[in-house]
Amino acid sequence: MIVLGIVLAVVVGLVRGGKLSRLGDVSLKAMPLVWVALVMRALVGVVENAGFTYAPGLQIAAYILFFYAVWLNLAQPGIKLFGLGSLLNFVVIVANGGRMPVSAEAIAAAGGSGTPTGTHVLLTEGTRLWFLADVIALPRISPVAQVISVGDILIVMGVFLFIQQRMVGQEEPAVLVSAKK
Repeated sequence: MIVLGIVLAVVVGLVRGGKLSRLGDVSLKAMPLVWVALVMRALVGVVENAGFTYAPGLQIAAYILFFYAVWLNLAQPGIKLFGLGSLLNFVVIVANGGRMPVSAEAIAAAGGSGTPTGTHVLLTEGTRLWFLADVIALPRISPVAQVISVGDILIVMGVFLFIQQRMVGQEEPAVLVSAKK
């Protein structure tokens, strides 16, 4: 879903007269930490399949690194919304033992089948904070059934705003720049 949000943001940015080249000018703080956190999250499923019982802890550690990077970039457009969505996902994951619960009904409504694997588990009556879990079925827009959370929606909205501001963002008027000196 995030990839679709990025593509949509770029297309809307271009339609609004934005420049793709402006995305290359982005300088976010602590980007190496973000990459480390993403690699850690990707490894969670691999190490779990290998029998590593602390895989959920690895996911939580990845989120903590990630949140530090988000904190350092809160002044960037859309990052607060992105961070809030990430925080909501983190809270439900921690409340459920390091795993994101997914609704079986939502999987079926999205046209999927089977049970979640890796860092996802089926939502049960014992699921804590179920309303923050993956309970929203998306219409089939890709080969894979998509079930998302409220946090995922906020993340995509934050990414969308960030890209829009970068591509189309208003330059400060010269009057304001000279007045600040």
